[in-house]
Amino acid sequence: MFPWISPLKTTILVLATSKLVAAALGGHFPPLGPVLPAPTHPTAHEAVHSAVANITAAFRDLTAELDATGVSVAVKSIHEAAPLLELHHTPAQLNTNGTTTIDSQTVYRLGSISKIFAALSLLQQKQVGWDDPIIHYVPELLQLKGKTGEEISDITTVRWSDVTVGSLASHMSGIGADLVNDLSSFPIDWSQVGFPKLDETSTPGCAGVLGLPPCNRTEFFRDFGKRHPVYAPFTNPVYSNIASVILGFALEAITNMTYDGYVKESILAPLNMTNTTIFDGPEKDSWGFIPVNETWFGSTLGYEDIAGGFYSNTVDLLSFGTGILKHTVLDSAKTRKWMKPATSTSSSGFLMGGPWEILRSNTVTKDKRLIEFYCKSGNLNTYNNMLCLIPDYDLVITILSGGPQSNSDLVDLVLTKLVQGLLPAIEKAGKTEASPKFGGIYSNAASNSTITLSLDDAPGFSVSMWVVRGVDVIKNYGSFAALSSSSKDRAVSVRLYPTNLGSGYQTSWRAVFDIGTPEEIATKEANSFWPDASCQTWGSMDRLTYGFRSMDEFVFSLTDDGTAQSLNLRTFQVSLKKDD
Repeated sequence: MFPWISPLKTTILVLATSKLVAAALGGHFPPLGPVLPAPTHPTAHEAVHSAVANITAAFRDLTAELDATGVSVAVKSIHEAAPLLELHHTPAQLNTNGTTTIDSQTVYRLGSISKIFAALSLLQQKQVGWDDPIIHYVPELLQLKGKTGEEISDITTVRWSDVTVGSLASHMSGIGADLVNDLSSFPIDWSQVGFPKLDETSTPGCAGVLGLPPCNRTEFFRDFGKRHPVYAPFTNPVYSNIASVILGFALEAITNMTYDGYVKESILAPLNMTNTTIFDGPEKDSWGFIPVNETWFGSTLGYEDIAGGFYSNTVDLLSFGTGILKHTVLDSAKTRKWMKPATSTSSSGFLMGGPWEILRSNTVTKDKRLIEFYCKSGNLNTYNNMLCLIPDYDLVITILSGGPQSNSDLVDLVLTKLVQGLLPAIEKAGKTEASPKFGGIYSNAASNSTITLSLDDAPGFSVSMWVVRGVDVIKNYGSFAALSSSSKDRAVSVRLYPTNLGSGYQTSWRAVFDIGTPEEIATKEANSFWPDASCQTWGSMDRLTYGFRSMDEFVFSLTDDGTAQSLNLRTFQVSLKKDD
């Protein structure tokens, strides 16, 4: 596939693609996901203390001129009871109806963070599949009618039989975005900006704000058929508030409960989210941050509250994120499946889940590996928020804001400062904890076998001095790969990474054999039209087996405190004891 390239041309390519070498982790390509166990005591590490101090100073500078906008920021490890970082900004200008001091109990409107609850509620239903047609649960969708006299076609009418539960959760249904924000409902002469005059049958007449009544279920089924689809199902992601509304209708039909009743019983109560509400604001306005001139606090959007009308605070959202990552309200297998991309977008750094907005970056940590952030933004009038889970590090981030200076750019900036400022320290804390537990020399004198595990700036553990029965395993890797068409004399480096597999006092890790020098990798990258062409780890694991056992499987036996005491190289049938 790739022609021979002369040494001179290779040198030129290496010089021209030095950035690609860095992006390829110096020749190391870890599996997607955590490369070490997440630190369980991050607040005990000086690196984290220093990062928190720097972030605190940056937050004070950022919010110093926000005289009418409130902000709450927190980061929590699921392994610790208290947040490792919590910051609040109370503006000088306050609404007399709201709180006078913003803290972790202060209630904000969440906006579309609310969508997570609809998806989670349906995932809790054992009889519901993500691929089930939505008409199994909301058959009334088939009765939706378009505008009078309009021809029924794929352009005018949603093919509801093709719309699934999962497509609605992941914005892949192709249906329209909204009903309540139709401009024609608001008492403004829109003909002044070129729109035609409309009769009453062409306007929803409801919204829940600006003096209009909230929209109800009857009005939804009266009007939504008049909205044309944007795409056929599963063509492209298109953001839709209505999709979450329909999921809420499905939940009510399946459980024979009201939507808010089910969410309170099955999610809010188990997670002790006592200050999270759905169709109504907090018991007292003084519990909430209400920006000056804010008109949406306390109002209901009717059925669209399912998609964007929740109220909550920092404490409850941290509990919510922790509950998801600890599998408190959804079992571990379903959670892992849920926290995966459902589709791509036109942004290479942004994937869609159900309804996760998945950010991807390889610029955050020193090893430059790819990390995924499972986030959900929420924007409602002057409220702009973010819930972000980082499974690689077992972290929950919450950002709540409201006021005239609040916007999605502010939230994105705060998230960026948090991630860039904190994750390198969390990575360092993880290495500090992992090194004494798993690093060191393991040996078996009787079989003349030994292996050394150590940490450096690259991902995972470095594997070196790997000798079994007197044979240098890494040096002879080409001989083990007898069935491979690859050259037998290429450079090999080995890194070790955790899996999610464990039983009792044992835990399984997997080795990755990275083939080629950084220069060879740079050449491969320069000759490929797609990025990270050399990163094919997912296809190379578990390839070399002997007697049904994989050469890359490492099984540690642990003590009570989680420290490794021995290492079983299963394919070699050798157990090595960790040296003191």
